[in-house]
Amino acid sequence: QHLLTFIRKWAQNFGIYGQVYGYLGGYSWAILCAHICHSFLTPIESLYTIEQFSVDQLFSLVQSFFSTYSKFNWSTQTLTLVPRLSKSMNNSSTVLQRGSMRILSPTPPHNNSARATIASTRDLIVQYFQRIENLLETINTISSEDKFNALKRILELKVNFPIEKIQTIIECTLSTDNSNELDEWIGWMKSRLAYFMNDCETKCNLFVQTNNSIEYRSSKNEGVYSIGFEVDEERLKTNRSFSHCLNRFLDQCNLYSNRRESMKISHKLISIHDWKLEQMLRNPQRLKN
Repeated sequence: QHLLTFIRKWAQNFGIYGQVYGYLGGYSWAILCAHICHSFLTPIESLYTIEQFSVDQLFSLVQSFFSTYSKFNWSTQTLTLVPRLSKSMNNSSTVLQRGSMRILSPTPPHNNSARATIASTRDLIVQYFQRIENLLETINTISSEDKFNALKRILELKVNFPIEKIQTIIECTLSTDNSNELDEWIGWMKSRLAYFMNDCETKCNLFVQTNNSIEYRSSKNEGVYSIGFEVDEERLKTNRSFSHCLNRFLDQCNLYSNRRESMKISHKLISIHDWKLEQMLRNPQRLKN
């Protein structure tokens, strides 16, 4: 539990938390942490309360977490808490065909809890695993105080959307007459997001970075969701496959069965330079995951 709390906070700070955005959800992070605890803790240590659990032990688990998963071959390997499952399943299994990371649920029917991931989000997650592993290799962690400071430093790190190689942003603006309707409208959009991301990657060969938060504006009656792409604005505008995927996504949003007339969605493509400029001039009212 102590490790999971730490890792969850880190993942949120790095913007890679949330299944609806193509990252790992809480259940997947819990399985990853459980695997580390099973591998590196004795049965007695696993029962320790927070008062009994030392900084040295937590640091050791955190270090093992990033070292293990930064080296794990996510493209070909399957992570499971039940070893016999990985032997009984092959890559042609229906369970393993969805998702670029395979983290199997320990309970039947042993679904892939990471099925929402795509290659873009997987690569970003692994990149951040490696970043923390490299950090831990460069700082002094001899004493308990050193280890405490290292853990604190990890949680103080934040990665803002978007990453450096993103050149174009698509902003989807959802609006309604009241905040309750807006949350419902955004919830429906999120449920369609995975299909759009997958289409962008598989049909358009695009690297996609999804933001894991919604920017609320106009007295909470308007929400803006941003997605980043590695290609420049003009190339994206003239990409017919992308236009088809985008229109399909917008059509799916508009097909919401409980949609009211006040529920509207619009979008715009904007260069990263102009997007950052707008962000500097705008003061977001609130962010929500």
